Amino acid sequence: MLADFINTTGDPVFDDTLKQGLRTQLEQSPFLNILSDRKVDEELKLMEHSNGERLTADLARDLCQRVASKAVLQGSISRLGTHYILGLNAFNCQTGDGLRNEQVESDSREGVLHGVSESAKKMRRTLGESLASIQKYDVALEQATTASLEALKAYSLGMKTWRSKGENAAFQEIPR
Repeated sequence: MLADFINTTGDPVFDDTLKQGLRTQLEQSPFLNILSDRKVDEELKLMEHSNGERLTADLARDLCQRVASKAVLQGSISRLGTHYILGLNAFNCQTGDGLRNEQVESDSREGVLHGVSESAKKMRRTLGESLASIQKYDVALEQATTASLEALKAYSLGMKTWRSKGENAAFQEIPR
């Protein structure tokens, strides 16, 4: 399952956007089964949490145990001058032990989506997916969705609103 990204850049375009991008990348894999956002929302409601509540590492681990998943992936993004550092950590739901860490660097804001693609590809490999499978089922995030952070942010916000408030509310959230 996916926890929310930790964004220390101060740039709100990365909020929800990178998680959506990571989901898109990982769902290409026939090896991984990512818990859907709808299922996450259903389980959060049963746990007496609000729909769309931010999935911290602790809450994601609790949820992961509840649905008998194997691992939680949590991403992070930080800024170092004009560069961005993307991290992706996998940990065992039952024990909390770290399974794998991947880190990539992007030399620009515009290159962050490519960094998400690269870190997802590395994580798929380190979690045991074959190189042949990764090569067969790998479309770069910029091609699978968009190369625009702002467009992916709008899509992520629309999907989040649609799940929590319905279709009409989601259409009203679209920036004009």
